[in-house]
Amino acid sequence: MPRHVAGRAAEAGNYRNGRIPSHLLCDVSFAAGQRLRCDAAVAIERLNVAFRAAFGRDLAVRDSYRSYEAQVAVAASKGALAAPPGTSNHGWGRAVDLSGGIQYFGTAEHRWMVANAGVHGWNHPEWAGPGGSKPEAWHWEYGTAG
Repeated sequence: MPRHVAGRAAEAGNYRNGRIPSHLLCDVSFAAGQRLRCDAAVAIERLNVAFRAAFGRDLAVRDSYRSYEAQVAVAASKGALAAPPGTSNHGWGRAVDLSGGIQYFGTAEHRWMVANAGVHGWNHPEWAGPGGSKPEAWHWEYGTAG
């Protein structure tokens, strides 16, 4: 990983959840308007290359970094399904919500993610699995334990 990417990711850790300045986040090139912590952005770019080779299309990123205010709005609309504002991995810039088939358990796309995302540092947390406390096939995290 380039030194400037690692440096920006480390500097982002100096800020509170949902308060990371935009200059410390990186664009996801294939998903307009989506931003992540820079190390997570590099990792999802690599994951996308593999996904595109398998499916002939890009990953469909529905949501990525969430400011604290965005977390408040999500919590207001989704209730207990959302993490309490200030605790979401979206607020650290290391979580994505995906669609394009990945949002459903058992699809070819979801099975591919389960088998391949870990190689690129992405995982589907246990709580989001089919038997988890908040089943969310679409939610994936970078650099966290499964």
